[in-house]
Amino acid sequence: MLPLFFGSKQRRLFGVYEPATVRTADMRAALLCGSWGLEYTNAHRTMRLLSKRLAAAGFDTLRFDYFGAGDSGGETTEADLDGWKDDIQTALRELKDMSGATHVAVIGLRLGATLLAETVPRLSAEIQSAVLWDPILSGADYLRALLCPIDNHYGKTSDSAAYAESKAGLASELGGLLVSSAFVRGLADIDLSTYQAPASMRMLAVFTETGLPDSAFSGFFDSGGEVARLQAPSPWKDAAERDEGLPVEVCERILKWLG
Repeated sequence: MLPLFFGSKQRRLFGVYEPATVRTADMRAALLCGSWGLEYTNAHRTMRLLSKRLAAAGFDTLRFDYFGAGDSGGETTEADLDGWKDDIQTALRELKDMSGATHVAVIGLRLGATLLAETVPRLSAEIQSAVLWDPILSGADYLRALLCPIDNHYGKTSDSAAYAESKAGLASELGGLLVSSAFVRGLADIDLSTYQAPASMRMLAVFTETGLPDSAFSGFFDSGGEVARLQAPSPWKDAAERDEGLPVEVCERILKWLG
């Protein structure tokens, strides 16, 4: 395991590189894109587990923090989603340079999965497969959960966009972190309800949440992306709300799919 800083002087990113413990015939690597805020903290052990399992399967792995988050440079108020999409590309270049891999997969959890979904069209020439683990499908619903968790459930979404918009302009603190209004607006604009997986991209979407209707996955189905609904702990949730234990089933499903 090798902790490191990479990126530019103005945009220093922190990452942890895990070299493969076994080598396969082809050089393989995987980039792990985590979530943000409390979800990032809750899922830290899970991302470490996934990284180690990938390394044991022959993947060099890199997990990293976005600019303005975790141990990377920048303040939380400097964070923005477009910049984080650029950070994914920077991390991908770093991983390819360090590993020399010819086959690269990208794996995102929650907000990381959503950012990946929106970035994949730019990466289609550089990666072979993408895994979206519990992506945020609706930014308005996500903001609603952060701003008013007591009133958060999937059956009540008709006014969530208006709710998020009314709160976004007032919020300087989100999930316990100070953020810019541009960051909040970026979250509010997220909408993967009609997402179409690129035809040239091999993609797996894994969902562990209960209560999501089948219509939430229609875009993935229609475009040929594979969807797996698993009964497994959701590691990004607050400990009081999730099952105990690590989501081993999800890690195994991802490894099997990557082959």
